[in-house]
Amino acid sequence: MRESKSLGDRLFSFSAYFYLALFILFCLLPFWIMIVASFTDDMVLRQDGYLPWARVWSIEAYRWVFKGSEIRTGYLVTVFIAVVGTLGSLFVMSGLAYVMSLKRLKWRNWIALYVFLPMIFTPGLIPWFITTRNLLGLHDNIWALILPMMVQPFWLFVLRNFFAALPSEILESAHIDGASDATVLFRIVLPLSKPALATVGLFIAVSYWNDWFLSLMLLDFAEFAPLSLIILKMVNNLQSIQEAMKYPGVSINLGDIPTLGVRMATACITIGPIILVYPFVQRYFVTGLTMGSIKG
Repeated sequence: MRESKSLGDRLFSFSAYFYLALFILFCLLPFWIMIVASFTDDMVLRQDGYLPWARVWSIEAYRWVFKGSEIRTGYLVTVFIAVVGTLGSLFVMSGLAYVMSLKRLKWRNWIALYVFLPMIFTPGLIPWFITTRNLLGLHDNIWALILPMMVQPFWLFVLRNFFAALPSEILESAHIDGASDATVLFRIVLPLSKPALATVGLFIAVSYWNDWFLSLMLLDFAEFAPLSLIILKMVNNLQSIQEAMKYPGVSINLGDIPTLGVRMATACITIGPIILVYPFVQRYFVTGLTMGSIKG
């Protein structure tokens, strides 16, 4: 027979669900207002401001966004950065995390210390800028938006701890059978680490997708820019909206552009693809983060 809950337990459950629903509402409301604003007529948007519902609906902002050649280029650049950067980051960090998880490796603690120090002592902006731009040559090229973020210490330790928590008997038997470390990593460790790889890969992809700092610092005369930098310029400068809306053979007057709606429409287009990825990797979150938190 099922035991009935006490009054205190019911009140606690009600309070927990109430505050959770309130928190979800506060999180979703800004996104809903942004979506509504992107489909609102620009004149009405200027009169009424940002509201949860629009008096006059319009898709004019999206027409302008999809016409702009700079935004189309920025979309392709952002997709390339997110895909290549995420795959490259997972490849590099998986190899380094596997090396750090090997208990037979004599210098693994020193390697871990070397990786851990940047989490505490962040480099100054000027030394980082000089090293990245002048010494490494990451300036006005696509790799300037990928390589500086390829190794992220926090997620590296999550992978290291996940690898260290794998059954050691499987790895030892593979070594006894003559398998090399590369074979063990790619044939055994990585297939068993899909939850961790999916979780870490999602957060790395979000970092690449939303990053604007690298493009702001390392791109001067490049003919491309990621969407995040385009949005930043559009928010701070109306002239940037006119530049982003240009397309060949047509001269555009800034007064003809629904500037407020274009900002919201560009933001909606930017966040759309990365949000669609969440349902596919959500089932890996709990396993990936909890196993990665076990001390190796």
